[in-house]
Amino acid sequence: MTMIVFIGGIQSSKATSSNDESQDKGALVLALKRYHPAVVFLYFAAMLLVTMLVHHPVIAGISFLFAVLLRCRVIGVAKAMRSLLYLLPMLLMITCINALVNESGMTALFTIGGRSFTLEALLYGLVSGLTLLSVIIWFSSYSDLMENGRFLAMLGRRLPVISMMISMIFRYIPDTVRHGREIEMSQRALLGSDDGHRKTKVARAIRLASILMAWSMENAIETADSMRAKGYQSGCRKPYARVRWTERDVMPFLLTLILTGLAVIGVLSGGAAFLFYPEWYIPSRAFVGGRLYVFFGVFIVLSGLPLLLDIGEKIRDVLSLGRRRASREIDPFVAAMLPDQDLDGQGMLFSGDGSEKRRRMES
Repeated sequence: MTMIVFIGGIQSSKATSSNDESQDKGALVLALKRYHPAVVFLYFAAMLLVTMLVHHPVIAGISFLFAVLLRCRVIGVAKAMRSLLYLLPMLLMITCINALVNESGMTALFTIGGRSFTLEALLYGLVSGLTLLSVIIWFSSYSDLMENGRFLAMLGRRLPVISMMISMIFRYIPDTVRHGREIEMSQRALLGSDDGHRKTKVARAIRLASILMAWSMENAIETADSMRAKGYQSGCRKPYARVRWTERDVMPFLLTLILTGLAVIGVLSGGAAFLFYPEWYIPSRAFVGGRLYVFFGVFIVLSGLPLLLDIGEKIRDVLSLGRRRASREIDPFVAAMLPDQDLDGQGMLFSGDGSEKRRRMES
């Protein structure tokens, strides 16, 4: 009985914390999330496409910078920096491993045991690590801005199987992590702390992994039975999220398409050309007609598009609020026709001045 009450308390506290987190996220909602799911999907697909296809130091740095800025805007600066601390060791590891296993390059930094470490190999590993971290952060922001219901509402009718598989994959990881934390909290409360006992930690980790595997298989079976019972394969289902294409979705959609097209043209025309080996340099064809600078400018605008849309929405809200306040102001001619009000505005008082104004208007 005590166990049931304790687990119920944990679930209620987790629900309260999840509600608080959802409220915090609701307070930080981007303007991009208010648009049609196709706009959100197109933007992240364009960013991932350009980030993964272009192996350029400047492009990798720009993508990483705006990915971190967007992440800070979505979940807050503190949480974004805390998650970034776990990714920086990965960047360092990729950079060092590439410098260790790759001896290509002409600029030798130092030599250890007959093996030379070159600047080109170090730079190539750094760019590869920044690209990988950028992709991970972009995917994290996508999972926060694009819920499963919105994704199913966008592609559920045309690609029901693929959309369901993708949504379940994106949902599986956070659900498993959340369920694992709940199990770990329950075990710590019921069995006590295991600080300083390595064997106990290993035993609990093995037990936690077995419980999660059993839960994931049982959850998959229950989900399949539930979908079959609800007639998912009948084709008569409707999405839970009601999304409709409106006029306000046209501008960001077209803007994303135009910027993506310009970025692809810049890549194909050689504006993103960069050579790492045998010596890193930018080919001359990238400077023809200013292709390099145009490509950089287009990619900067594309990367910062969510922040620009957010600023535009705030400016429009401020202007609309000003117009709303201006519309509430009473016209002077109408104010002259009304009786005078007291200072508190709690009632209308007929005074001598008001009677003189009325006599003037009647005359």
